[in-house]
Amino acid sequence: MHSITPETRPHFSELLAMCKPLDPLKTAVICPEEATALEGALDARDEGLIIPILVGDRARIETTAKEAGFDISDLEIVQADTEEKAAHRGVDLVADGSAQVLMKGFIHSDTYLAAVIRKENGLRTSQRTSHCFVMDIPNWDRPVIITDAALNVAPTENHKISITQNGIDLARALGVETPKAAILSAVESPNPGIPSSMEARAIADAAAEGKITGGLVDGPFALDNAVSKEAAELKGIDSPVAGDADILVVPTIEAGNIFFKALTFMAGSETAGLVVGAKAPVILTSRADSAEARIASCALGVLYAKYLSEQA
Repeated sequence: MHSITPETRPHFSELLAMCKPLDPLKTAVICPEEATALEGALDARDEGLIIPILVGDRARIETTAKEAGFDISDLEIVQADTEEKAAHRGVDLVADGSAQVLMKGFIHSDTYLAAVIRKENGLRTSQRTSHCFVMDIPNWDRPVIITDAALNVAPTENHKISITQNGIDLARALGVETPKAAILSAVESPNPGIPSSMEARAIADAAAEGKITGGLVDGPFALDNAVSKEAAELKGIDSPVAGDADILVVPTIEAGNIFFKALTFMAGSETAGLVVGAKAPVILTSRADSAEARIASCALGVLYAKYLSEQA
């Protein structure tokens, strides 16, 4: 069994501690037909986070478990012949209340997400769905949310308003009373030559008008001014968000993808991932993610589910 410890991942350990008093959630795990994907679900079960319902090809799931030495004899398996059928069957389980959370296994993300946002009996709401990476960064004083680096390819200004709101909602679910969201660009002042800086200012203005609630929003910020109070002070930036951001809203999916992977592969960070804005938590991990990342992502799902129930 893999585990997350305060010594290895202090921020994720705190999230797991927040989950301890909560009941495990029935979780439809889609295509756990590869050892790491199955192991992550079983580890999350052993941490008391989820009760896995394995959705996919029974023979492949059982073969994977046998070859890896995992005991899944007490788990429900829902047969689905293909990736697409498994994704839709899993969404059906969440939509009808048989499961409370959806979790990605060894399945292509586009197939998985197509089922989530389908028009008929899907999980979408009036809110734009978006993805959040929650980063446990070595020697950093808090978890950091990066959004959206995985789902919305070409978000509009209105989409980014929803993306920012979703990030604030997740941060509140993780115990941040008044999250601070920094809208990133390459500069800290609106510049017509840098469209993302103009968009960042417009999003901050939308928050000031009450279109984003529950947190503090400002921008544009270059990254240094968003995370370093010293850098912000040197540039004379007067904002409660400056140098103290909990949420980093990236200008493009490319920027976000490069950013979170740099933190992961060059700075030793670990990441957890969740799609927010849907009717239920949707755990979205990479097929290459570690079991620890999957455990942490399940913790996000449990805490976000609690938050959604409190807001209902």
